[in-house]
Amino acid sequence: MLVKYGLLSALKTATWLQLIGSYSSDSDEDEKIIINKPKSQILPLPKDIANWKGVQYVEENIDVPDNHDGRIRSFQHERGNWATLVYINYEPGEALSSWMTSINKILPNANLIINQCHISLSRTLVLKYHWIDSFVNSLKKLCQSTDKFSLDIGNLKIYTNEEKTRTFLGIQCHNYDNKLKGFMDSFSKILDDYKLPQFYQEASYHISFLWQLGNEVDNIEKYLPSLNDSLHDVLTKTIDQNHIDVDEIQCKIGNKLYKFPLRR
Repeated sequence: MLVKYGLLSALKTATWLQLIGSYSSDSDEDEKIIINKPKSQILPLPKDIANWKGVQYVEENIDVPDNHDGRIRSFQHERGNWATLVYINYEPGEALSSWMTSINKILPNANLIINQCHISLSRTLVLKYHWIDSFVNSLKKLCQSTDKFSLDIGNLKIYTNEEKTRTFLGIQCHNYDNKLKGFMDSFSKILDDYKLPQFYQEASYHISFLWQLGNEVDNIEKYLPSLNDSLHDVLTKTIDQNHIDVDEIQCKIGNKLYKFPLRR
């Protein structure tokens, strides 16, 4: 029985070694495993190997706009680069959510993003893998020293991304006790430490809830007066949805989400 078990164990070990030989890493185990063979000859990476501590397995990432409603990457995916966003999460109340949905009847070609509403506090950043821990720790410490604050909801405003490939309709948000400004001033210093781009010089904090492909500013602008009137009508009837209580900051790095509570 022991001999039989030993033979099976040896066969399994040989199989694992053969599969491992199909993959290689550039240097140490902190690097992602990169596939060197042509895609048609690639064997599936065994799950047990993919889950080894310190090893990140990432398949080749090719941008195909048709897979995500025609959206185009603002920067190319590169091994070791992690897309990062710092933001305030926002979940609209029932009345405001219903109003946002009604805008689709006025702008039928627009795409609603109610389930992903947020208030950006950074541009889309590109973090190197070896920066992540220290960046997260710096942001965590900043949040621990920042008091929670409130944002007041204002008028609608039209935005575009820097490439002018997408147009967004958003609700402006204002903070009048300067706690957000204090947070952003300190956060700017963290970005400087990593030579990362600052947030927009004339920051306009807002909740984007709808987008269209291309530069549609002129088309949407003609609807703004009536849309603002209807928004104010909803907010007048639901006073509790006029403001947002902010008690945490969120940060998404790749597919990992961090939540940092603010000081009470």
